[in-house]
Amino acid sequence: MKIAAAPLVVAAALLFQVPAHGAGPRVTPVPEAQRTAEQQALAARFGSTGLPNAVAAYLNHPVLAEHILPYEHYVWTASTLPKRHRALIGLRTAWLTRSEYLWAHRTGAARDAGLTDDDLQRIARGPRASGWDTFEATLLRAADELHVDSFVSDATWHALSARYNTNQLVDLVDGVGAITMHAGAFNSMGVEIEPDTTDRFPKDIPVAASAERTDLRLVDGEARIPPLKPEEWTPELRRRFDPDGTGRGAANVFVTFVRNPFADRLRGPINQHILNSTTLSVRQRETLLMRIGVLCRSEYEWAAHSRLGRRAGMTDADVARIVAGPDSAGGDPLENALLRATDELYRDDRVSDATWASLAAQLDTKQLLDVLIAVGGYRSTSMAINSAGVQLDANMADFRFPPSLR
Repeated sequence: MKIAAAPLVVAAALLFQVPAHGAGPRVTPVPEAQRTAEQQALAARFGSTGLPNAVAAYLNHPVLAEHILPYEHYVWTASTLPKRHRALIGLRTAWLTRSEYLWAHRTGAARDAGLTDDDLQRIARGPRASGWDTFEATLLRAADELHVDSFVSDATWHALSARYNTNQLVDLVDGVGAITMHAGAFNSMGVEIEPDTTDRFPKDIPVAASAERTDLRLVDGEARIPPLKPEEWTPELRRRFDPDGTGRGAANVFVTFVRNPFADRLRGPINQHILNSTTLSVRQRETLLMRIGVLCRSEYEWAAHSRLGRRAGMTDADVARIVAGPDSAGGDPLENALLRATDELYRDDRVSDATWASLAAQLDTKQLLDVLIAVGGYRSTSMAINSAGVQLDANMADFRFPPSLR
């Protein structure tokens, strides 16, 4: 199924410049001497050999850090992908999102996985660079497609499926999504690379994604990763999805990604934080999630969250403004700034200085971090839903994309 082009245009092979952050970080890492007992415990857990600035910045919101950092560790160090493959997609995503912080911190592990300095140069040049074997070029192409289109193309998915099992396919897509989320947060917070971390981006290579925006999706088609049927559920899943033994089913998104149970247990707290532990109001949260659903062309996410938005009091005019984007007429100034931040994170992987200032005038540090993770987390979720071909649930019929997006 092909649906109309997004109001935010992303061109294929678009050249970017690495953005400047200005003077100093926007979110200051919490100094060791000022950490609460809760922050000290998190620092000991996630920074055993010295606390990186990124983790120290997340300590400004300890509940958030507790929910998001375990999966970040899994993506980089413990997923079902081979170490070399994790390094390839991770560094390619760091390059495309212009996160020099992530690049600087992860090149050491990439070298431990067998990548050379020449390989690092070729990661920056992308899947079309000479020297890749066919499958490694496919991995890089998948990262490019997810960055540009929030979707892995049929040809790339078929090539990946020839070698990867379901758990690995999920870990690849979710890995790109999680790294994208953190990159947008680090770029927007202005996290600075520590003086003793010496790796930097390769010089004189333009940042260009070798993929096209297609808006091709599998809605009303066939799932690439089918959801588990109730008769396939383990006793643990029955307690989770049908504790009263009614025989009812569960939302397709839940019973699709639970096929990778270990990753699902680590990933779940991110979405649960966004939905249940956020410092944002329900309306603010749904404004962000509905807009990123539009930009990623994830009709499943739109259907789920436009329903919640309506319950939070959104009118037809409110919904229309979310579809049209931040430059539409009317609307609350803060909500317009939230829409603009969403568009900038999607397009630039960084909230601009002007938009950050608008948000910071009305939101505290925890709320600002929750904005970044809501957008990045549901961009990641949209990548996974789109690529797995998760089909709409039966109760979503009245909350589909408006005609202008079909």
